Amino acid sequence: MKNKIYGNKFALDTFEAMFKSGRLPHSFLIYGEKGLGKKALAEYLSAALLCEKGTGIPCGECRSCRNAEKGVHPDIIYPEHSGKLNTYTVETCRNVCADAFIAPNNGSAKVYVFTDADNIQLPAQNSLLKIVEEPPDFVYFIFTASSKDVFLPTIISRVTSVGVSPCTFDECAQALGIKGYESSRISEAMENFGGNIGMCVEYLENESLRVITSLTKRAADSIISRDEYSLLTVMSSAELKDRHMSAVFLEMLDRIIRDCTALKFNKSASLISCYPKGAEKLADSISVKSAEKIHNLLNTAAADVRANVNSILLMSALCGEIINS
Repeated sequence: MKNKIYGNKFALDTFEAMFKSGRLPHSFLIYGEKGLGKKALAEYLSAALLCEKGTGIPCGECRSCRNAEKGVHPDIIYPEHSGKLNTYTVETCRNVCADAFIAPNNGSAKVYVFTDADNIQLPAQNSLLKIVEEPPDFVYFIFTASSKDVFLPTIISRVTSVGVSPCTFDECAQALGIKGYESSRISEAMENFGGNIGMCVEYLENESLRVITSLTKRAADSIISRDEYSLLTVMSSAELKDRHMSAVFLEMLDRIIRDCTALKFNKSASLISCYPKGAEKLADSISVKSAEKIHNLLNTAAADVRANVNSILLMSALCGEIINS
């Protein structure tokens, strides 16, 4: 399975070192931005924990590894998301706590994988505290999230946190090439999302993301030129009437603002947005104070969109606030 993980050498080496040292923690948090392979690493670690050879690297040959590869291992358990926020409820977490004391089905361990735990509520986290701190010897927990900040400090203190990172451009191009994409399209995707394989794939497969990416760049150009009418035209686009698309747009625009701010302090800063050239121009045209204000406006707007505020009215009001920042 190791050859299916692109990049993230630090994470892989960390897992392997833990196995070799014999000091293997029972709870992990794999965190980082969308598309960088958190779920793939969670699958890899789950297989490694249950592999019959116990080397820290899934052999891919034993019965446990084959079942893990097929997604049918009875001792790799994915608790269900639920509710409007697609999160983990207190009830779900309490059921996990009870189930954790039942012996494994086929092997010597059980692994509970909480993917996309960004919206996990505080009561649900509190219900997991004791089992995460003192699990049965055969139980392991893996959480994935975009940031450590979504968890209580008491949870963070009980887990081993491992961050994910983008691949090199060569690794990303290789991964996308294996998936069968043409080189010209691979270059286009990487121009927007760098070594983030997941986001590159989504860009290549999802026309809506390509449209939102284009709108985001146009919005950045409007801010650079201080053109309120142009920005209003972008933010009144039919595509942004959809609540989910509005949230994606606001997040992507905020990443450009983040890059702009980073460049203010370090011209060689690592950039994460879909429009590095736009971020460079923006860094030359607005102050750090203005960038911070726009960042706060975008974050507030994103929260309002998620709370079901009318996106059309919100975008219209936001436009003037951004230009006047």
